[in-house]
Amino acid sequence: MPETWQRVTDPASVKLFLDSAMMGTLEHLMLGEHSASSLARTLHAPLNAVHHRVRRLVAAGLAAETRTEPRRGRPIRYYRATSDAYLVPYDATPLTSVEDLVGLHETGFARRFLSAVVAAGRTLVVNERDIGLRVFRDGSTVSVDITPRAGEFTLDEFLAPDSPVLLLNWGELRLTREDAKAMQRELHTLHARYAARSGPERYLFRLGLTRDLQE
Repeated sequence: MPETWQRVTDPASVKLFLDSAMMGTLEHLMLGEHSASSLARTLHAPLNAVHHRVRRLVAAGLAAETRTEPRRGRPIRYYRATSDAYLVPYDATPLTSVEDLVGLHETGFARRFLSAVVAAGRTLVVNERDIGLRVFRDGSTVSVDITPRAGEFTLDEFLAPDSPVLLLNWGELRLTREDAKAMQRELHTLHARYAARSGPERYLFRLGLTRDLQE
């Protein structure tokens, strides 16, 4: 965890943290030095759009030019974030609820995650007309899921060695608080173990557990 945090309260600067495209650009600048062209390639974004984002980040004091590389014509300019850690206080944002603040990350990630889920699941589709919504009783609960193959599909099929890496589990659990805390600790430990590894492929994951407020 960083020891020092760059506190951001200027309204124009705060606004940049609420923009997913700007955040993606800043995150890459926090991880290393980039030229606008290398950022454009990394982000798969138009060069002029990335130039615009970098200029706004520099103007807000969130990024700075680190060096220039001479070449014929205009030199190549390199940039990096001004800090390894930023803190944007909730009361400095125009958001109307803490749920909106939490949702800033959730919405963008959910869109990216769901796109990847659909791409992985399509490998199991035999007929596009078989894709559908399933609502069914499962013991004492009602389950809802999406199936790539009519009604006979089970999520266990994803565990086969030649199936895509995809795990989707959500719903309700009936637990004591002690069991819920034990599950929390186990999930935390499991994530920490795999997060410490460095493989060649990138995978998205979601871990969530909390008390249901609808009881």
